[in-house]
Amino acid sequence: MKIGMVTACYKPVINGVTRMVALYKEALEELGHEVTVFTLGEPDPAGEDTNVVRSPAIPLGKTGYYATFGYNREARERLREMDIIHCHHLLMSVEMAHRYGQCPIVYTNHTRYDLYTGAYIPLPQPAADAIMRQIWPEFTDYCDVIITPSASVRDVMRDFGVRRPIRVIPNGIALEPFWHPPAPRSRASLGIPAEAIVAVYAGRLATEKSVARLLEQFALAREVEPALHLLLIGHGPAEADLRQQAAQLRVEDAVHFAGSVPYEEVGNYLAAADFFVTASVSEVHPLTVIEAMAAGLPVAAVSSPGIVDTVEHGRTGYLSSSPAGLDAAMIALAANASRRREMGCTARAASSRYDIRKTVAETVELYEELRRTRPDLAREREHGRWGAGAATPLVEQLARLLRPPDRSDGG
Repeated sequence: MKIGMVTACYKPVINGVTRMVALYKEALEELGHEVTVFTLGEPDPAGEDTNVVRSPAIPLGKTGYYATFGYNREARERLREMDIIHCHHLLMSVEMAHRYGQCPIVYTNHTRYDLYTGAYIPLPQPAADAIMRQIWPEFTDYCDVIITPSASVRDVMRDFGVRRPIRVIPNGIALEPFWHPPAPRSRASLGIPAEAIVAVYAGRLATEKSVARLLEQFALAREVEPALHLLLIGHGPAEADLRQQAAQLRVEDAVHFAGSVPYEEVGNYLAAADFFVTASVSEVHPLTVIEAMAAGLPVAAVSSPGIVDTVEHGRTGYLSSSPAGLDAAMIALAANASRRREMGCTARAASSRYDIRKTVAETVELYEELRRTRPDLAREREHGRWGAGAATPLVEQLARLLRPPDRSDGG
């Protein structure tokens, strides 16, 4: 089967979607399928994976993402050859696949776009939600089936008016490098005292990941448990601000920035920690949490869609009801070493359900079903038809949201 993976970003960084695409590409190729990644931007300076087709695009600031109005000729021609196209971003992905492909389209929703919109556009959350009630249904109508990695995110998308069929297939990882890391990092090599209690976060250092809130909560937890240290794995546009914030909170000696780490090394770094922590509420089913559980780490996190499908409160970690309570979850894990180890063992066992061999098998089963039934041929929007008009309702809605209030009532 010829499978096209379409993504707006494909870089070797701590980025959940990039890792997901790379893991699934490798697993599908091991099963004998031919996988081509269609993405945007400049070639990877470290060298491209095989079968990666990039189209020129404009970088969107320092986000690592790109924008374009169309793919280059090679991408257009090769997309027409695919038996299945699997998209991994909503924008710069699903509509492009519809425009150039001639086969069924699957879209995996990796992101709480409603929360991302509120984080990056200076609008109140209700206004951001109004935008997503237009965008999510409009763009997902270009695909045939949506995959959500968790049931709670499926429910969120339904609440936002998404109309297409939805399947729940969890994210998967290769468990072995986390179950048995080949070269575990010592705390000394990371500048962390041997007696420290180490919380670890892995992911982009960016606004939507709420790392600034994590630092605030860590500083509060450390007032109660001075042995706490925080290891941050990853990089991103917020790194300089976070370093400054750590200094302002007077915890800079206890916060360790590991920077960007090759994916194959992540398990080695997690081996130096006692538990995983995240303040993000924008995840749909975070790979970093699954990886931490596979490494035998309990999780401190905020109860939110995606997280609640993965972490069982009181068994594989502690979930706070709001970001403001994350310090209590950290303190609870730091205060009881035996309970922490017990939860870590339970988390490691629970991670087996995310074996990538299982999740890829479910995904291939869906691909084969779509190839048999060809729902794309009955799509209201025919193959190859560019949805340029789809932007019009969105522009009109943005104009209404940004328009000054009507003062005709004399108010």
